[in-house]
Amino acid sequence: MQHNSLTPVPAHLISVGKALPHSIYSAGGELLLSQGFVIESAEQLETLLSGGYFRRTGEDNVRAQADTGGPATKSAEQGAAAEASESQTERVMMDDVRWQVGETFFLHQQGSSARYTARFIGFIKNRTVLVTMPIVDDKYVLIRDGQMFVVRAFSGKKAYAFSAFVVKSVHSPHPYLHLSYPKELGCATIRHRARITVNVIAAVSLDGQQDSTAAMINDMSLGGASASIKHPFGEVGQRGRIKFKINAVGETVFMDICTILRSIIPVENGGGCKHGYEFVDLSTHDRLVLSAYFHQAEVERN
Repeated sequence: MQHNSLTPVPAHLISVGKALPHSIYSAGGELLLSQGFVIESAEQLETLLSGGYFRRTGEDNVRAQADTGGPATKSAEQGAAAEASESQTERVMMDDVRWQVGETFFLHQQGSSARYTARFIGFIKNRTVLVTMPIVDDKYVLIRDGQMFVVRAFSGKKAYAFSAFVVKSVHSPHPYLHLSYPKELGCATIRHRARITVNVIAAVSLDGQQDSTAAMINDMSLGGASASIKHPFGEVGQRGRIKFKINAVGETVFMDICTILRSIIPVENGGGCKHGYEFVDLSTHDRLVLSAYFHQAEVERN
């Protein structure tokens, strides 16, 4: 549904090779490109004309000043990062982030619910960002030149976001995408104690005991989890392990994490007990997988 404070982009105000006179938004009010962005292709121009909108005169500045207490300075990348995380956002340069080949990038197509997963290949400074072609159901997704995405990625506890359009979709010898190069990225730290609601089947065991019990993890953070068990299991302060499978960065990963039981709370109406676990002695691999899972769940929830 079109936002009632938006007006369609007039064709005579934008053209290839010229900077945008105003920021452009989707029909739902999502920032697509910031004022001053230079349109680089006819395909991108067509995309903006068919689905882009300006805010009504003066509304950009009023809205931004209300949000920030100052001039309208938010870019598309800041808006995307704010959407991806509930923590404070800072600005970083693309070439300041130590990206590793194979990093997972989440591509959210502007104006639709489509979300894809791609792998980072590399970048040419100030020119292009290269990622693998997304695959769905073992088939490459048809991505057209000029399509626009909000791109999100993570590294440890850092979540990054920026807006980009497809400069070129390459199919030979191996399919990959050239994305437009962002001048800056939004960067947010995923809060250690922030929790997400999940429904993950798990097995819980206690140190020194061979038996384990079934549990359902109800919510999770980077530092621990809350799980429902039909009966009290263990004593507060006791160490143990929790085992479960999660889907992170497109792969099913088996987790086997050392825990300390921090609380047992009976649930009313015979619903068993809530057990609160702290994750301890996490390996680097476990931290990265949990960060990936946590960030992916945050993205899908928005």
